[in-house]
Amino acid sequence: MKNKCLGAILLLLSFIAGCGQKAEPQKKATNTNEPIGKNKIYKGILNLGCDPGIQSAVTQEVEIFKYDHDSVEVNIRYQSEEELLRNFKQGDASTILLTRQLEETEIERFKEDTIYIRQLSVAYDAVAIIGHRQLDDSKLSMETLRSYLNPKGNSAVKVVFDRENKSVVSHVLQVLGYRNEVSKSVYATANAAEVINYVECHTDAIGFIPFNLLSDTDDERVKQLLKRVKILSLTTKNQQGELVRVSANQSDIATGDYPLTRTVNAITRFTYSDGLDWLFINFMSQSRGAKIFLKAGLIPARMPERQIIVNSEGLKTN
Repeated sequence: MKNKCLGAILLLLSFIAGCGQKAEPQKKATNTNEPIGKNKIYKGILNLGCDPGIQSAVTQEVEIFKYDHDSVEVNIRYQSEEELLRNFKQGDASTILLTRQLEETEIERFKEDTIYIRQLSVAYDAVAIIGHRQLDDSKLSMETLRSYLNPKGNSAVKVVFDRENKSVVSHVLQVLGYRNEVSKSVYATANAAEVINYVECHTDAIGFIPFNLLSDTDDERVKQLLKRVKILSLTTKNQQGELVRVSANQSDIATGDYPLTRTVNAITRFTYSDGLDWLFINFMSQSRGAKIFLKAGLIPARMPERQIIVNSEGLKTN
């Protein structure tokens, strides 16, 4: 009898314990571009395209982004502007980073293919003018640069670009007011490394390269490059119309006084939901991404906030 009662009690207790436990809900399949759970953990594949002129800074942005979102696989390709726009149109890249804003005519052409653009400026870069370490740049000005490119001129100074960074050529020609024809003293090399090699060996040449190749002065590679060539300064007018001496550096880019400054623009498709693309763009725009741009020597479009703690206690006096 005792054994039957004990068995009944154990059976009752096990039934009560089973009722107190809730069955674990089955996890639903999720869209790879949608946030999962209360902590908004994102998962999926992000295909990016980027102008090679800002590769150094963007590589750092991607590395830290992947560290923060280790469930996101990021594929990034550094390509010419023509390739970036073509891949974006075809859907091979869902976000691209150009060193300029899209023109209205380009936006309209995308609309014709039912592609609606969402774009945001995330940082400011520049085109740097470089020369031989012994080159005297004291008389270099915007007018001097224009004369070097003048097809009717007879300049003894050679101007060197690189074929890989056509966006650099386009930006310089646009700022200096040239379109198609330029001086026969303008040359093109295979890449930026050859531009550096050429001006290092010739005192009668200047070169144009992306500033980001030289902007991170903490990088040992950049330190070695700046021992071979120098960033040239030039005279131009500032925002107030005053003549100032400027060069490609963070200070002159931030004030807007350097005339060859350009915008790093993130471009993606317009959607009604914020997936991985907008997650990455927001990352670059917010405090952490802005600090990475600063560390890389560029200027973030939105400067990170700085918290300053001030001692509010009164000064002690005798």
